[in-house]
Amino acid sequence: MIKATDDARFPAAAPEKGTKPMQYDAILLDMDGLMIDTEQLCADAWRQAAQQLGTEMGEDTLLALVGLNHEACLDYLRHDARLAPYLPALSGLNRSLYHQQLQYGEIALKPGIVALLDWLDRAAIPRAVGTATAGDLATLKLQRSGLAPYFEHVISASDVLHSKPAPDTYLLAAQRLAVAPARCIVLEDSAHGAQAALAAGMRVIIVPDLLQPPPALARQALAVCPDLFAAADLLRQA
Repeated sequence: MIKATDDARFPAAAPEKGTKPMQYDAILLDMDGLMIDTEQLCADAWRQAAQQLGTEMGEDTLLALVGLNHEACLDYLRHDARLAPYLPALSGLNRSLYHQQLQYGEIALKPGIVALLDWLDRAAIPRAVGTATAGDLATLKLQRSGLAPYFEHVISASDVLHSKPAPDTYLLAAQRLAVAPARCIVLEDSAHGAQAALAAGMRVIIVPDLLQPPPALARQALAVCPDLFAAADLLRQA
């Protein structure tokens, strides 16, 4: 099982003294690993697919795929000499196993997401989903998890030419909400997603899931929070 090291959690960071309180007009949220607990399901599907084909996918490789869409995962795996020969079969089998889990298995919510979305709804704060997942899967996940009613706008990998870590997903989300990128705060769990937010000229709060952000990336974030409750507290303070 993939999990972050026990001592890797960061405390929620507050704005430095003398700085203006962070202000924003919209909140953009990642989906997998941030709102719903599906990153581990995806890793399990890759792991099982490799095993069924008579090979294995190491934990470092699985962690490197976090936050990438399926095609970007394949691009990464093409550089692995051991896994490259299995790619066509590995891709198809992974998709099959993952879809089965999403359609018939449990999709757990991340702690604090419903409370956060309820507050955003009551406060009438514009919000949108920005995900590296393909459109059909994003719709399935949001519907099965019960989060679909909270969002009018869902920007998926199917809607942009370049998915995360490129900024396209979040730039399109801001455009759909008619909000300037600089007035958006993004909630992300992965390094790839946080890089996409920063590249879009947005501020980001990182709530790590399977892997902690590199220190250099953490320093660029508004905060690295241990959970969504802490992230919500920061947003309320603003």
